[in-house]
Amino acid sequence: MKVVDLHSDLFTDIAWRKKHGEMHVFDRLHYPRLKAGGIDTMICVLWVEPQFREQPLERVREIYKYVMDDFAQSKHVNLCKADTDFIEARLADKINIIIGLEGITFLETDKMQLMERFDEMEEKGIDHMILVWNETNAFASGTGAPVPPRTPGLTKWGKEAVREAERLNWLVDVSHLDEKSFWDLYYHSEEPLIASHSNARAICDHERNLTDEQLEAIASKRGIVGLNAYWEFIDPKNPTVDRFIDHAIYIADRIGIDSLGFGFDFLDYLAPYDFGDGSVGTTRGLEDVTMIPALLERMAKRGFTDDEIEAISYSNAMRVIKRK
Repeated sequence: MKVVDLHSDLFTDIAWRKKHGEMHVFDRLHYPRLKAGGIDTMICVLWVEPQFREQPLERVREIYKYVMDDFAQSKHVNLCKADTDFIEARLADKINIIIGLEGITFLETDKMQLMERFDEMEEKGIDHMILVWNETNAFASGTGAPVPPRTPGLTKWGKEAVREAERLNWLVDVSHLDEKSFWDLYYHSEEPLIASHSNARAICDHERNLTDEQLEAIASKRGIVGLNAYWEFIDPKNPTVDRFIDHAIYIADRIGIDSLGFGFDFLDYLAPYDFGDGSVGTTRGLEDVTMIPALLERMAKRGFTDDEIEAISYSNAMRVIKRK
């Protein structure tokens, strides 16, 4: 079965390996595992690691260059920007990859020229945007920020950034936004919203997860929620594949199968690196991308039909991605 992953940080691994002289990182290390997991299409993000927070623009440029250099050598990458860019990845031995932004703090120094900067990113193939990571910036307030913002929510620059993203038909992603910014964006946006990698707060009371009202708001805009496999957002005391499926059942019952997808946020390949965030832990039975087929089998045993699993795995996400 084909699978769409709405959130991946594999660009970070590619950049670190390329910096140390490795070649063909995607084809050699990532493609075989993605293929084993059934991945057809994925949103891969440019994310500035905590230790580069003082030079965010330079780091985004560096990661982008390393990734594009690696992709230029690849036989298995199909970069996607519009409907016509997608291919039948399995038959072509490729993975469809959409480039996204996980946080736009790197644009803070260029707020006066947002339109020009967004046009430049459009030319580089960007097609997705999260306004913040675990921070508050000039555009919005996010979860996990070490200091609560004085004025939480979407700022005037944040609203301008959303307008620019929607002008270019980018996917606008609410994962990592705090509740005030979420609702500001909900009322400001005119397009479907995605929460690429978030779970249900009713099952796991973490600020990165979504309240029932937020889930319903996303569904009302014909958006999608991508289930996150990160242990802390599943159940910090008992992170298992079955607890992950509990989130799927809860969200499906609350807002319908059509609003559910996967945004796994697998981090196993980042374990060797020290990013300064102190994250540890794993989800038993869903440790990495190769475990997806077993997950789908377990979902079937838990009561999901073949059609429902296909919708969650693939067609729901592609409906939103191809909304253009």
